[in-house]
Amino acid sequence: MSENNYFTFANVTFPSEGDYKLWAEKIALFNSEKAMNFLQKSGQVNFSCIRVNDDNVIRILIVWEYADEASFQRCQELWAKWGDVAGDFISKITFHRGSKFYGW
Repeated sequence: MSENNYFTFANVTFPSEGDYKLWAEKIALFNSEKAMNFLQKSGQVNFSCIRVNDDNVIRILIVWEYADEASFQRCQELWAKWGDVAGDFISKITFHRGSKFYGW
């Protein structure tokens, strides 16, 4: 694993438990074995969805980890299709991208 992997973070907020559940079903469906194989061969190291512990807000932190920025670009061929599958849920999403410069 590279010391300066490339990351994308998304902070997703849902207005209802129903919207969150629909999203969770779709993200699991989208990440089929075929999709995971393509992403891993293209340089994606990890994909994690974390439900934030907050009783008042339904929020998910999504982390995509890539070997490098070129791997991120290759994987966008598939991730760009998420909108075709996403469907009818409501959410607010904020993205952040960058390279790791320190860690232990």
